[in-house]
Amino acid sequence: MSHGPLRIIQISDTHLFSDKDKALLGVQPHKSLEGVLEQLKQDTEKFDFIIHSGDLSQDYSEPAYVRVAEMLGVFNVPIYCVPGNHDDPKVMAQVYPRGLISNDRHIVTKNWQFILLDSHKPGAVEGFLAHEQLNYLQHCLHTYPEHHAIVLFHHQPIPVGSRWLDNLGLTNADELWNIISRFPKLKNVLFGHVHQEFDKEVNGIHCYSTPSTCFQFMRNQDHFGLENLPPGYRWINLYDDGHIKTGVVRTPKYIGEFDIKATGY
Repeated sequence: MSHGPLRIIQISDTHLFSDKDKALLGVQPHKSLEGVLEQLKQDTEKFDFIIHSGDLSQDYSEPAYVRVAEMLGVFNVPIYCVPGNHDDPKVMAQVYPRGLISNDRHIVTKNWQFILLDSHKPGAVEGFLAHEQLNYLQHCLHTYPEHHAIVLFHHQPIPVGSRWLDNLGLTNADELWNIISRFPKLKNVLFGHVHQEFDKEVNGIHCYSTPSTCFQFMRNQDHFGLENLPPGYRWINLYDDGHIKTGVVRTPKYIGEFDIKATGY
């Protein structure tokens, strides 16, 4: 008897500070994340775990990482995360595992496997998957060849349509796509970094990002700008036959003061 799909929640780009009252581009990241999590509490469907796709902190601080664990821990489900360009992987490794956040990078269920990779490039905004990360991806896929697979990391592996942002994506995406092309069970890629909802199929591979839990980047622009859209999260239902259903849920309104003149952060 089927017990329904496996349901996961993706959040991204929380950008918390050590000081929970500190603002960034007119938004207090702590307060905005609170609003997103309050929206998530209204989700009537039970979910199995949460994945955070990077930029947990804005200031690399231990208190910020502790607060992420505390705020997400109220849902009483496993939590997994990957570092983004605003994170410090060394500090993350000192703080986690903590509460329900683990350092696991490979989650295996009855029919699915989730492979979490580190695209953080020290001292850079753009991303890079080191050879050990790509080798780990291949190892996991070889180990469970019959499992449907999802890979998640921070930086976008394909253009999202904004010139400034696409210059800051995954710089060795070709190596990733070469691996993906050899494993037909890997059909879905999740990422953060772009602060917007994105959904595109490339050669049969579905690529998804989720809105930031704070401010959103203007879509399809050559230069940096913010879009007056509320923060949100992505839900993903995974079925035994390998297909998925997914969507984005946003808070009812923008949380903070929208900075129409923002030129960067």
